[in-house]
Amino acid sequence: MVVGGGISGLITARVLADHFARVTVLEQDSVTADTGYHRGVPQARHLHALLARGSQIMEQLFPGLRDELAAQGAPVFDMGTSARVLFPSGWAPRTHIGVLIQNCSRATLERCLRARVLAITRVSVQSGWQVKDLCWDGTRSRVTGVVVSSMSKAPGQPADGDPRHATAPAVESITADLVVHAAGRTSQLADWLHQAGYPKPASRTVHSGTSYASRLFTAQPGIMNDHHIISETPHAPDVRRGAAVQTVEGGAVMVTLLGADGEVPPADEQGFVAYARSLRDSAAAEVITSGTPLGPAYRALRLDNRWVLYHRMPRWPDRLLCVGDAVCCFNPAYGQGMTVAAFEGQLLGRLLGRNRFVRDLTGLAPIFQRRLARALAVPWAMATSSDLGWAPDKPPLGARLARWYSDHLIALIPGSPRVYQNLYQVAQMVRSPAALLHPAILGQVARRAVLTRNRPKTREPGKRPAGPRERAGDLLLDPPD
Repeated sequence: MVVGGGISGLITARVLADHFARVTVLEQDSVTADTGYHRGVPQARHLHALLARGSQIMEQLFPGLRDELAAQGAPVFDMGTSARVLFPSGWAPRTHIGVLIQNCSRATLERCLRARVLAITRVSVQSGWQVKDLCWDGTRSRVTGVVVSSMSKAPGQPADGDPRHATAPAVESITADLVVHAAGRTSQLADWLHQAGYPKPASRTVHSGTSYASRLFTAQPGIMNDHHIISETPHAPDVRRGAAVQTVEGGAVMVTLLGADGEVPPADEQGFVAYARSLRDSAAAEVITSGTPLGPAYRALRLDNRWVLYHRMPRWPDRLLCVGDAVCCFNPAYGQGMTVAAFEGQLLGRLLGRNRFVRDLTGLAPIFQRRLARALAVPWAMATSSDLGWAPDKPPLGARLARWYSDHLIALIPGSPRVYQNLYQVAQMVRSPAALLHPAILGQVARRAVLTRNRPKTREPGKRPAGPRERAGDLLLDPPD
């Protein structure tokens, strides 16, 4: 039984289908194989990035997925040659990186995955059901299923939409040999476990104050030139505003305005344009003012990093797994969520393939949560080391050192294709962070650190002193040819 039919739930169902006779996905929204956007995934209307490593794993689980998305107009390209990225230190060099990525909307990717999963005879997706609690054995040491509810009409009454004809939610229990909780950021699992007598799990939260406002456009020819992504990112502690403009399937262009540290991009017509014009690069404003909108602007607020430390609980119930954003959700500006979901599916498949779990699942759950925590350590560190720069309190020494090193790397990017290539490959999770400690890169960082150590602090290009609600720069830097 998989609770939640989003990206993480669908990947999990695909993996479970290799090991179980029947897999049921419970989704609270009404969805079919053709459903695109749905209420339970409001973030689907915003910029999403499937990192290269996540794309590779999904292609292994769903062969031909990349070609299927490409047939719908989702471009495949090398980020180094088909993107313009503005860092606080200047424009990234235009150089071949050797890592292919693919742009598509979250709704299209999820729809393709759902259709693939529904084509598996062992899997069914039951929509319109809300999971209310867990079912337990007599000792409350093992989960045996879930308690669900569904609104239904009273017997013999017409489904005419009249609320007087509706009954109270029908509540029932559904048994399962294994329950996988993939209910996303709004998960209530910690409360359910506490009600069953388990201690409340500890959690880590790193606030970034990140907010999004996104809108789809049909762009005028020539606006994007040969680029598929044009972006500038917020960067602590000064650059609080940014944007990402990317081509998606069908030739549409998605404009996502970014705000950090309490900056909130407006969703109204005039405010959306004004915010885009306040940025250092003009690409977002040009698409907005010259293009044709394909719908309204949507906003998402308070997109922080949060990790529920289930692996540290002194007791963990058997036959219960927790995956996806229900365990760890990231600031989506780094695009790690869907790739981590692919990691989790891969991990689960490996564990289920072990001889000890082929016929007996006892002990699988705590092992999975501990292994998952190990897999989360690197992406968590990558996301939060930057966001800790927004924290009002002084971060721990390790975080400060990581941030110091990262700031030097970013400062080197405009003049160093090698630094950009390695940093990008690490960000795409196709190389270990150890690649950033290569002797040649260490040497560049050391030289810059020495040169800037005693240099009087001056305003970097594109920056000016800014308050918490002000933008950080108004100087337009020339992009590379």
